[in-house]
Amino acid sequence: MPNQTLNHVRIIGGSLRSRKVSFPDAEGLRPTADRIRETLFNWLQFDLQGRYCLDLFAGSGVLGIEALSRGAAGTTFIEKNPQAANLIANNLKQLELDAGKVQCADALKWLSTIDGDKQKFDIVFIDPPFASNYLAELITVLDTKPIFASNCKLYIESPILFDEIAPLKNWTKLKAKKAGKVYFSLWQFGSSAIEG
Repeated sequence: MPNQTLNHVRIIGGSLRSRKVSFPDAEGLRPTADRIRETLFNWLQFDLQGRYCLDLFAGSGVLGIEALSRGAAGTTFIEKNPQAANLIANNLKQLELDAGKVQCADALKWLSTIDGDKQKFDIVFIDPPFASNYLAELITVLDTKPIFASNCKLYIESPILFDEIAPLKNWTKLKAKKAGKVYFSLWQFGSSAIEG
């Protein structure tokens, strides 16, 4: 791996609180800010224990690692940048997180091949590069791909209100906030819950 400046972000809660995660300088890679992560994991505090998570567009991997730190049973990380994927794997090894698995793959292509009968996820983190068109392309997949467990929670981070991109038919919005120029929201699959 060529010499390159590595950045660091801290885990903010759970058994690995204050430990650092390394990530590379890469276009479009920006870890979820501490303040937003704190809000997100407050939302999920009763939903993480023993659950299986999917960290799409994993980047630094900090969302999936934070979930493992707080009691998730496992996290699958999908990241297409080889250096970022390798660093997630290295971070998992250093933190002794055997329940994390990394795949270096394009998120949309990976989703098109996964078998929903063999693997279902309880919590899904989606935070793609803001300059990409991934969120619009994901709408159909999110509404039709049978990889979501009953009452699966879906976290989405975006530069505009996710609702303005296209409606999700099979999901109900539970929470939504804005921090600076970042919109973030939590959804539930097949839910009749009321937005809070």
